[in-house]
Amino acid sequence: MKKTIILVALMMTQATVADTVLGFYAGVSNWQHDMAGNINSDISSSDRVDIDFDNGGNIFYAALEHPVPFLPNIKIQQNDVQAEGLINISDVAAFPGQSVDVIGDIDFSHVDMMLYYEVLDNWINLDLGLSFKYFDGYSDFNYQELLDDRSDFDDVIPMLYGKGQVDLPLTGFSVYGSVEALSFDSNDVTDFEVGVNYESKMGLGGVIGYRALSVDLVNIGDLTSDLEIDGFFAGINFHF
Repeated sequence: MKKTIILVALMMTQATVADTVLGFYAGVSNWQHDMAGNINSDISSSDRVDIDFDNGGNIFYAALEHPVPFLPNIKIQQNDVQAEGLINISDVAAFPGQSVDVIGDIDFSHVDMMLYYEVLDNWINLDLGLSFKYFDGYSDFNYQELLDDRSDFDDVIPMLYGKGQVDLPLTGFSVYGSVEALSFDSNDVTDFEVGVNYESKMGLGGVIGYRALSVDLVNIGDLTSDLEIDGFFAGINFHF
């Protein structure tokens, strides 16, 4: 995996394609997501807790594209990904043979920083680069103040990044897809997004789409998880 990242980085440093003008992008959207799968917890005698929550959070981003060759463009995105609810657990370690309702609170909020080059920049757009996904979250399971198992995780995961977009001429509409992906040892993280953009001549626009985040990690700090977080989002954006 390290060799793949180094190879992509070397290829990007040789790119001569850059944006013809200075551009700044910003936006906010609301992501209504489902969070399902399992995550480690000592509150269960099996050391794993199955969850299935419906929640939502906001996504904020800002991006700068410039005409300077060899220097990558940059996008920073804050993702609020938190879910909570009741979980019925029949194998609570402290109460063998009993079934209890445990309160679960999972926070996979993170910041993405993408460094990318515009390989194509016309009615068909292609961005390629690297991203760094910084998780600063926790999992917390408690039962009536008698049991409380909290795990915090704080880690940066480097990933490959790509985005393709097709503009629909004379309409202001475009369709796009983007992906961040990483796989090493028994760890796999994929962040996939597709959507439809609209941008007016004033630069103000909107977006609707679907996003799926898969987090399958083993012993990253105190975290072991196999979670799928997916759902639809809608938002507004502005291009200066």
